[in-house]
Amino acid sequence: MSISEQVDTLQKRVAELKSSADQARQETNEQVKAHISQAKAEIAARQSAVKEKTEQAADQTQSQWKKLQADNAAKMKDLHDRIGRQRDQRDVKRAEREADDAEEDAADALDYAAWAVDQAQLAVLDAIDARTGADARAAASP
Repeated sequence: MSISEQVDTLQKRVAELKSSADQARQETNEQVKAHISQAKAEIAARQSAVKEKTEQAADQTQSQWKKLQADNAAKMKDLHDRIGRQRDQRDVKRAEREADDAEEDAADALDYAAWAVDQAQLAVLDAIDARTGADARAAASP
């Protein structure tokens, strides 16, 4: 119901109230009591209707609030899931970099080990040559 319609309804009720009050001045006590009972019943019916509308509005508001909360919870879950996936992706990339670095370190160590074996081979051959030369000189000297 629009505001204009509500104002029209209120004006109509005020006019009915004035008419009823004018009429009640002309009636007997029993007739006035009957009008009071009727008015109380009508007021109770209107209040019941207003209460029902208020409860419906409250239920709708509560329903909308719960929906908003559920929507917000779903959005927050999506956000946390997305953050988790990004963290996992960063963790995977970091692990891959660490593995690459470890493989490079291993390759460098193997290169060094190969160089060390080459140096050891030369050292052994030099030692054998030196020993052979020393033995030959020792055998040749009186």
